[in-house]
Amino acid sequence: MKKPTKMERITALLNGFQKRKITVQEQQELDEWFHSLKADPSEFQGWLTEEGGEELLAEKLLHRFNHQIARERKNKKYFYYGIAASLIAMLSLGYLFFRKPAAPALQPQIVKAHTAPGGNRATLTMDNGEELNLNEQALGYINQQAGVQIYKTSAGKLSYGKTSSPAGKKMAFNTLSTPRAGQYEVELPDGTRVWLNADSRLRYPTVFTGTERKVELSGEAYFEVAHNKKMPFKVRTGNQEITVLGTHFNVKGYDDDNAISTTLLQGSVSVRNQLSGKTNLLVPGKQATISKTKGEIEIQKVSLDQVMAWKNGYFIFEDQDIQTIMKLISRWYDVDVVYHNKGHVRLGGTFSKSSELTSLLKSFELISDLKFDIKGRRVTLRD
Repeated sequence: MKKPTKMERITALLNGFQKRKITVQEQQELDEWFHSLKADPSEFQGWLTEEGGEELLAEKLLHRFNHQIARERKNKKYFYYGIAASLIAMLSLGYLFFRKPAAPALQPQIVKAHTAPGGNRATLTMDNGEELNLNEQALGYINQQAGVQIYKTSAGKLSYGKTSSPAGKKMAFNTLSTPRAGQYEVELPDGTRVWLNADSRLRYPTVFTGTERKVELSGEAYFEVAHNKKMPFKVRTGNQEITVLGTHFNVKGYDDDNAISTTLLQGSVSVRNQLSGKTNLLVPGKQATISKTKGEIEIQKVSLDQVMAWKNGYFIFEDQDIQTIMKLISRWYDVDVVYHNKGHVRLGGTFSKSSELTSLLKSFELISDLKFDIKGRRVTLRD
């Protein structure tokens, strides 16, 4: 019989504890594992008394464990959620790991700030230059352009009515922009749904006419395109153009990134590099990467969970360098990052985007040798 991995063994022990079917030897093994995480009992007791504390504590333990076995993990998706659920159940049942001496508490160097995570924030710029802060708009009708009514249907969602545009009237364009620490959803006039990530802009017509539906993107967005074989849907991002009939895909092309990546979840997508004229057809689960200075298109298989984590409320890092990680953090929490560390640090794990910045950075400290100082909206990273 194949020997279980450490992940499988710990998950089995946690599930056994949850069902109250665990031997004395297994209980001792579980205790030893917990204390190997160098947890601080006094801090954890305080967390358990707070609303939502069990989930936060389970997340903290999970991050610690993930770091210890980073090279052993293979099936991340099922393991992350399986062990997290077991940890929460274990804590809610009152598992007193605290009865044994624990390692000395770590002392995070975070001061002064409790920076909140991002949320639904966006600005709609009309064709005439008028800007509407969508957070200040009441639900319902908010404006009209070129015969099309515009609605705010919920907090975080914009929608366009089906009112027909008078014949011969000039086409109007809108731009939906999210700031750093913002995100927003829009349902375009054709029924296509688009989710904008932080610090992104989408320009589109208020009515699609002619032989194609064309929009322009800067930043990151997830598209669920309404099918229309007579009017292909095109997305222009930098020197890349995507053509689809109806499908689901994610595009990431920030101004400060060196490349543009397109990841397909469903259907098919044609990706064209405008510099070279080269075109590739994507299949689900694959990602096309186009350099902003070269003519090649690189195709590779990627983790869809990781690509879509931002939309699903998570950060998922898979052995990524700290600079890449902190770039995402800076956009979501609207902070600037200063690096005073000398080493090359890589991290992995799953983290909630709804966490306070201080809590998230404490988790990073627990799984690395890094220290973070926060002053206002400036984060300094040290070894």
